[in-house]
Amino acid sequence: MNRQALHKLMQWLSPAYPVGAFSYSHGLEWVIAAGEVTDAAGLQAWLSDILQHGAGRNDTILLAHAYRAKTDGERAEITELATALTPGAERLLETMAQGAAFARTTRDVWPDALPDSPYPVAIGTVARAHDIPLPETAALYLHAFAANLISAAVRFVPLGQTEGQAVLANLTATIDVTADAALMANLGDIGSCTYRADMASMQHETMATRIFRS
Repeated sequence: MNRQALHKLMQWLSPAYPVGAFSYSHGLEWVIAAGEVTDAAGLQAWLSDILQHGAGRNDTILLAHAYRAKTDGERAEITELATALTPGAERLLETMAQGAAFARTTRDVWPDALPDSPYPVAIGTVARAHDIPLPETAALYLHAFAANLISAAVRFVPLGQTEGQAVLANLTATIDVTADAALMANLGDIGSCTYRADMASMQHETMATRIFRS
């Protein structure tokens, strides 16, 4: 991957890119409030499951297929599937709002006709348009996903910044393995067994006091 492509990918997936990622916890806020994640080890275990068996894996499969889509019709079908896969209102908001914000900013900065779409679909679409290699896009997408949830946990558990960075470092092998497997998967391989995380996102909708939007 050349430096120009690397700069773009790092910019798109940076916390500074205005998609509002900092305002979503993927249900983690409820999990922490319920006392199910209380330290770095618990956070790492929770995120490892999300990455390998939940939305991390599924979203990366969707990203890869959006990247490879040859027509607008194919991409529209992937968008519909990505929307249907969300298990609750807040998770739908999480993917659609971030995707729309990403598309809006990218259209303003680069001359791309990038439609609003679920976040992983938008990332896959624009990466292909800019000829950025899919393996690196998939891995760094998962890295950014994990980093954002760790940032939420650092603020809410709370954890120290160093502990949070150690969790992320410990997850890099999982991120790479998950990304590589997702690139080989068909849309029919999509599936999740992170039921507790899905339930947590629904429970989050009824929390009396919330910091995050999901």
